[in-house]
Amino acid sequence: MLLLVSLPKLPTGWSLRVLTGWYWLYCLLVVTAYRASLTAILARPTLKVKIDTVQELVDSKLTYGGWGEINREFFKMSSDPTIKLIAENFVTVNDSGMAVDSVAEASFAFYENTYFLKEALVKRQQRFQSLFINSNSKNSTNETKFQNNVVQDDRTLHIMEDCIIKMPVSIGLQKNSPLKPRMDEYIRRVLEAGFIKKWLDDVMQKVLNAEIQIEDTGSTKALMNMKKFSGALVALLSGYFISTIILIAEISYFYFRVKKNPNFNKYSKQIVIKKSK
Repeated sequence: MLLLVSLPKLPTGWSLRVLTGWYWLYCLLVVTAYRASLTAILARPTLKVKIDTVQELVDSKLTYGGWGEINREFFKMSSDPTIKLIAENFVTVNDSGMAVDSVAEASFAFYENTYFLKEALVKRQQRFQSLFINSNSKNSTNETKFQNNVVQDDRTLHIMEDCIIKMPVSIGLQKNSPLKPRMDEYIRRVLEAGFIKKWLDDVMQKVLNAEIQIEDTGSTKALMNMKKFSGALVALLSGYFISTIILIAEISYFYFRVKKNPNFNKYSKQIVIKKSK
């Protein structure tokens, strides 16, 4: 508006010209920053809250659970106070499918082996797909894409990076067995050669191939939904409301103060002070 509507009277003094020019630049910067920030807020994807440490898990106030009573006893006997806090809310789980569903509802933390959790994630995705496949055996290409989108829109299951128990590869032998030193040497050689990692990758390859890849937060496409759109409307309506109040205040000041001044000139609509000779 400042660039489209000309001033009623150009400033004469250099100080007033500089002030007017800087005021224009300030208004342009404010409008540009407002539009850029509003666009960034609307285009920003929803942040995903992830738990990667034991302390974050305790602070989350979730219920924890896992297979068997031996896991609860491990947490109770631990010398770490943070681990002992987990034992207070630890429950025994007998059905992994129900446990994974509770994790997807963001009300439960399932304690298990990392590779078992990856397999449980894939089984949950396959279960979602089977619900649509069984409902209609003849699916078109668009319906197949819709099924994949439903699985991707479901709450992503996250595996905590911090490992509570690091279980190395071991072979059970009798106590004081003479084979233990030699077996330790062979296991260390196999570990250093990378065979254990290779064997684990081969075992999990089928599971990882069946997994539907879900994009991470950094590459998630920004989508416009009704919540973000209503937020923009609230911001715009708030700006219109404030500007309307300021406009009414300016008009009231003009009519009740400026216009009633005896030195007011109705042609130039300004207060003209006559100089005495």
